[in-house]
Amino acid sequence: MTKALALAAPAISRAHIGFLLLTASVATVMIVENDAIMHALETLSHAGAQVTTAPIRRAASDPTRVQPFFLNAANAEERDRAVRCMTDAIYYEAASEPEAGQRAVAQVVVNRVRDEHFPKSVCGVVYQGWERKTGCQFSFVCDGSITRRHADPVVWERLRPLAEQALSGRVVPEVGTATHYYATYVKPNWVRTVARVSLIGKHVFCSWKGKAGLPSALDEPYAGGEMQVAEAALDGVRQAAERITHRAGRGGRRRADLA
Repeated sequence: MTKALALAAPAISRAHIGFLLLTASVATVMIVENDAIMHALETLSHAGAQVTTAPIRRAASDPTRVQPFFLNAANAEERDRAVRCMTDAIYYEAASEPEAGQRAVAQVVVNRVRDEHFPKSVCGVVYQGWERKTGCQFSFVCDGSITRRHADPVVWERLRPLAEQALSGRVVPEVGTATHYYATYVKPNWVRTVARVSLIGKHVFCSWKGKAGLPSALDEPYAGGEMQVAEAALDGVRQAAERITHRAGRGGRRRADLA
């Protein structure tokens, strides 16, 4: 091969010849700007010499780590709705937490989208259980928080980029495969069914025990449908919240009358 290169392009330096040999031996595609080298490759090709190249191989993903999530929305409107639901979750669940805690909540939502036990859309996960009086996965959906605590638009917009990033491949390694979390000042009745992963801010993050808590279990495909879920959920949540607020108001008036 060295002789062929010398005959084909005698003006090329030994360093260039070594470069060509190395390129051919590892079979990688290189962007070559040196005219002399390009000429030598073309000459070898015409002379019948075989110069093989192949695409650069990407490193295989680590099966022990949670993989990035990329929202494959049907259109811009659906993506915007998914971001809105994610921002709602971050705001109402972790607005007072440090940024690490806010990102951790977003990671839990993403993990649930890919977990077989939960809905396959962002809004479906965030507003799961909105149609029931009890059973909401995120407490703000059913406890009237949306009406009692109107979102501060400045804070909400500040949190929106975190939602965007979580849906665009940002991973929080400290959270891992966590699909649950709870405040440090409470002890939910389901805590024995999960394994503790980390403590971030005032939230304890947990994953399923056993194989269900491995990264390989987060393999369910995103199904979309953000608009259908969110329209019904957001309307229903607001109506339920208004009823809760109304009942609380009547109770306050009754207590005042009794006093």
